[in-house]
Amino acid sequence: MINIDSKRNTNFAVTLTPCNFKENTYIARVPRKTITTDQILDLIAAHNQGIDRYQIGHAMELLKKEILEQAKLGFAVDIMQICKLYIAPISSVQSLTPEAESITGFEARFSTNEELRETLKEITAAVSAVVDSAPQITQIENPVSGYAEGVLKATFSARIKGKKLKVGGENSGIFFIPLLEDNTANQDEQEWIKVPEEFITTNSPKMLEFHLPRNLATGKKYFIGIRTSIRGTQELKNAVTGFSKIAVTIEE
Repeated sequence: MINIDSKRNTNFAVTLTPCNFKENTYIARVPRKTITTDQILDLIAAHNQGIDRYQIGHAMELLKKEILEQAKLGFAVDIMQICKLYIAPISSVQSLTPEAESITGFEARFSTNEELRETLKEITAAVSAVVDSAPQITQIENPVSGYAEGVLKATFSARIKGKKLKVGGENSGIFFIPLLEDNTANQDEQEWIKVPEEFITTNSPKMLEFHLPRNLATGKKYFIGIRTSIRGTQELKNAVTGFSKIAVTIEE
């Protein structure tokens, strides 16, 4: 039998990561802990004395088989009034004769039912930690003048000071992020302007120096983003991104 705590305790902890685009705002994440089918069967047996665990397990296997069979037939399957399982094509179809195409490649998708949504509203979670592993920008300077008043000269260079700044790893880089009309950062990364790697002259955990990209618009304001997956001598599983707290203006 699997060793698992049979107490029905819905309290758990979440981690908070600061959202750099909104002051005093945090992104909450629930650490993912998987409970297996065997563990569920153990819990059912523990909470319902006298039930045959193996008969329940056999019934679950039959249920799984039928759910998969109906999904293969294209039905949306209501799974115990918790969620609906349905299938959808993985990608769009490009064809001059779409009616003659055979569609291959499907993926599973889920939608929650009302009972599950209402149940989740009742949950209260504590905070286990506030995590900030992203690069931290403390100062942006014009290295020629040494000024840090939020103005950079087009075609010149810039110096950034802070912590955890060293850029490296897949999809890493230094980015200029244009402001929208409401003075918030444009979160569409297609609009971000990346500093070419060959423009970076100093790349260390506490300081970055680089030439400004040639396609920055003069008179326009940008936030600066630093994305990296390097931490010391280790490479992180996922890249982290830090942002400047103030926008800089590009002048001629």
